[in-house]
Amino acid sequence: MSQDSSDQRSPDSRNNRELFLKTVRGALGHNPGAAPPRPESRPMRDEACFREVAVDNPERVARWVERAKSNGMTVHRTDAAGINAAVNAILSEQNIKSIMLNFSDGRLAPMGEFLQARAYQIHRWGEPDCAAMAFECDAAITDCRYGMADSGAFLVWSDAGFGRSTTLTIPLHIVLVPASRILPDLIDAMPRILGDNAGQMPSNVVVINGPSKTGDIEMKLVTGVHGPKYLYAIVVD
Repeated sequence: MSQDSSDQRSPDSRNNRELFLKTVRGALGHNPGAAPPRPESRPMRDEACFREVAVDNPERVARWVERAKSNGMTVHRTDAAGINAAVNAILSEQNIKSIMLNFSDGRLAPMGEFLQARAYQIHRWGEPDCAAMAFECDAAITDCRYGMADSGAFLVWSDAGFGRSTTLTIPLHIVLVPASRILPDLIDAMPRILGDNAGQMPSNVVVINGPSKTGDIEMKLVTGVHGPKYLYAIVVD
């Protein structure tokens, strides 16, 4: 039986509710007939009480590296000229044959040619079969949107040029983290997210702080059940 969504309460019940609230306000010392007081200005906040990393902290990048390692990431640090060599060194440690590339930064596109010259089978997000290949590739190499120094995490979100599957389904994930995009924490990241998306939140924002883990099976921590088992981060100065 359908019900009307309008207020079905009787006048007596509504009056009783108002009487009850009036009594509570009076007991709290509020004037029942007056509007609630408004502060003259926004209260000052002591950011040191709830932020672990100050906005002007010069050690943000070092803090991110330290926390990322404690989260289970293997972290390398290089400059822009050393990215390909760092990636190749990681891939050489593993039995990798096929790689999915997924970059929101178009300047990283030439990496595909570098890896193809070293006999890796390369797939790129955006190709017709990319969604299926995301479940077949041995490794994924992606960039990220921002890093957060307080937790050693990084942010990704999907759009027309960046697919979420590459960070969720492939056993080995290599992420490139620009040092200039490492922020203190999520408080600073939120306005950046809105600014990068014309004031709107993306359909999803994923915070990644290490290899995938679960403790649902007999309360035993297992790595790599529902995402990458190995997570490498290359911090690019």
